[in-house]
Amino acid sequence: MRSRLCVLVIAVASFALPTLEAAAATPKPPKPGSTLKVKSTAYAGHQPTFTGAKTRHGICAVDPDVIPLGTRFRVPGYGICLAADIGGAVKGAFVDVWVKTERTALRWGVRTVTIRFL
Repeated sequence: MRSRLCVLVIAVASFALPTLEAAAATPKPPKPGSTLKVKSTAYAGHQPTFTGAKTRHGICAVDPDVIPLGTRFRVPGYGICLAADIGGAVKGAFVDVWVKTERTALRWGVRTVTIRFL
């Protein structure tokens, strides 16, 4: 009976380990009012977002290893963002804001901004 119990404990622990590892890889939500200095660019278009949200003003792409998806923050010169998208070039402390036209995206350029978490 004891050997069966050990096998059961090991089997349960092996299922729990990936969950614990995944939880450790997810960053903690930032504290409201805290800030982060990031590089920012803009993108346009109506392609689907990673989370399924429709692209519109206020939808931003982030690196979810730095800013968890679902996080709200304020970008100077843009407004309030919801982290609802990811992108292949969005790595590290980087925010890609959605704008209506490519012309507006080009005018945005590449900026260094300090975002404030809400």
